[in-house]
Amino acid sequence: MNQPASDGRTPSRIPERGRARVERQFFEDLYAGAEDPWAFATSRYEHDKYAHTLSALDGRRFERALEVGCSIGVFTAQLATICTELVAIDVSSRAIERARTRLRGQAGVTFARMVFPEQMPEGPWQLIVCSEVLYYLDAPALELALERLRTTLRSGGTVLAVHWRSPTRTDPLHGDEVHDRLVSELQAWHSLDDRRPQYRFDRFETG
Repeated sequence: MNQPASDGRTPSRIPERGRARVERQFFEDLYAGAEDPWAFATSRYEHDKYAHTLSALDGRRFERALEVGCSIGVFTAQLATICTELVAIDVSSRAIERARTRLRGQAGVTFARMVFPEQMPEGPWQLIVCSEVLYYLDAPALELALERLRTTLRSGGTVLAVHWRSPTRTDPLHGDEVHDRLVSELQAWHSLDDRRPQYRFDRFETG
């Protein structure tokens, strides 16, 4: 079994990808080699980031939420505590099965394997969380993702994006590139800009 790198973000099995989109098979292979390739359950980085992510939602509760890129469901379990209905999606079938096992019996949570942004559960949504996922897209897919966010968020809804800021050989886009694009396209909704040394938050609200 492969061990995650010490930074808690970049797994040890990293191909040279250039700027091409990271495809589904990369993630399936990654989860085949490790139960928790990014150490979501044990990493101090992840633990702190999850706490900051929840605090960025200002103690609100949400009726219907979507988590894009749920992986094995570690943050899903925390997000579920503030959502009446939470739909969590991931590109990897192995990740989804582990997330289902982790949250077995948790009311209001459903999982689906989907390739975002081409595939997405039917909205509208009161909350959409994109954590450590949009930088795996190439530029055209990111544009489609932005369109999905614009058209499936209900009035008064929130989009929260959180991404690692340092470049890796896995990611077609850097975290700051993704967030700069989000801010440019969703400027009218922009309500929070929080930049930490390792990761960045941006929150968008439809008002």
